[in-house]
Amino acid sequence: MKKLCLAVGFGLLLAGAEYALAQDLDKVFDEFDKQQKASYEAFRSKADAQFLEFLKETWQKYEAFEPVAAPLRPEPPKPVQFDRSQPIPEPVKLKPLPIRKPEIPVQPEIVPTSPEPVQLSVPDSSDVAQRIPVLFYGTSIPLDVKAVRELKLHGISETQVAEAWKEVCSQPYEQLLVDCMGAKEKLRLNDWGYLLLTKQLGVQLYGEQEQDKISFLQMFILAKSGYKIRLAKIDDHLKLMVATAETVYGVPYLRMDGDRYYVFQPDPKGSTSLYTYKGNFADANQLVSLQITAVPLFEEKLTARQFKAKDFSQAVETEVNAHLMAFYADYPQCSVAIHYHTPMSLKLRERLYAQLRTLIQGKSETEAANLLIHFVQTAFDYQTDGEQFGYEKPFFTDELFYYPACDCEDRAMLFSALVRDLLGLPVVLLDYPEHIAAAVKFPGSVRGDMVVLPNGDEYLICDPTYIGAPIGRCMERFKKVSPEIIE
Repeated sequence: MKKLCLAVGFGLLLAGAEYALAQDLDKVFDEFDKQQKASYEAFRSKADAQFLEFLKETWQKYEAFEPVAAPLRPEPPKPVQFDRSQPIPEPVKLKPLPIRKPEIPVQPEIVPTSPEPVQLSVPDSSDVAQRIPVLFYGTSIPLDVKAVRELKLHGISETQVAEAWKEVCSQPYEQLLVDCMGAKEKLRLNDWGYLLLTKQLGVQLYGEQEQDKISFLQMFILAKSGYKIRLAKIDDHLKLMVATAETVYGVPYLRMDGDRYYVFQPDPKGSTSLYTYKGNFADANQLVSLQITAVPLFEEKLTARQFKAKDFSQAVETEVNAHLMAFYADYPQCSVAIHYHTPMSLKLRERLYAQLRTLIQGKSETEAANLLIHFVQTAFDYQTDGEQFGYEKPFFTDELFYYPACDCEDRAMLFSALVRDLLGLPVVLLDYPEHIAAAVKFPGSVRGDMVVLPNGDEYLICDPTYIGAPIGRCMERFKKVSPEIIE
């Protein structure tokens, strides 16, 4: 009995010690948490104050660089027809130009395995009055705007801009940032989509005519979200300038600290003279990327179309989201590689691929590739970008199934996606001075025109704009032209 009492007593003593230790650890953690929060608040206050001084100082005058023109491809007004009556010439093997490294590493695409409904967090009843629904490409997004609803920007002088920054920083703006970043994640917006969301919030709060307030609001939200953003005075208005990771064509820009700051949605007739401050917000160190690794999840407004290839017994039926098309229409002019690596939307992919798999079922890889290239060659109407839009516009893949016509780079990107996804074969784009085609690496020996990569891999040339040509046929005019490779 004495031993039992001793054991129980020791156990109670040990339990008490463990409880005391746990209490001490809780206190240590709470104290650490408080210190971390205090440290963060001190850093944030210091960053806000430092940036306030940048805004107060006299803004310096700069001359923006002339816009980089989008690559022009003087495509033929009509696609080239393949003449089957001519004898088959000896195949050619072309060496491509040195492969250019992408401006930033291409991120892997994110493709969901099943549709994801748009579900943004529902605010508590106590917070409902603080939020407004922002309509963004057909999707209603609740955002807490109490800190910026009454933006006090009384002009665009250095002092007035600085006072507006100081005033907003004194408001409880944290929930607005949480809401905006939450919407970015839920809708799977890329950086450019997030940029457009901040603009739409400003338009809805202040009206489209209040460009100065909209630019300031964008600068505040994006800088607080960590992006390299700045304001500039151009033609007596505030304009947003965006530091991007990739080249934006047709837009004037300024080089500062090694980065290119592009004028966001510039006036085509606007001045290239601008005034801006010397420093960035301390927390803002992220470039805005134009890459789209996941298709945004906007509410659906479906547009149905049919595409019937020559000699095919049935048409291929598709649906695309008109809201997604509106988003793509607002995208800046950028590299074909960005369009090439943007995934197809899930609904289009599932419906299109189910029909094409039936078409190629039981075929060899070369037979299937010939059926796919025939579909792309003959199911779509041809029109140059200049005829259809008045400017160079590579399509995102979904856009081929929305607009009435497409051109060579659009067809090459679609064919590449079909071969990669349905046949599982490596594929690259061939970028000629006036044309874009594709090339596929088949596992066995396939006779035809080839492009030989520096590592010795042979890719069979496949041209979706060479109407009627099977795989392995290069247009005559390009048989002695070394293309650039877009991987």
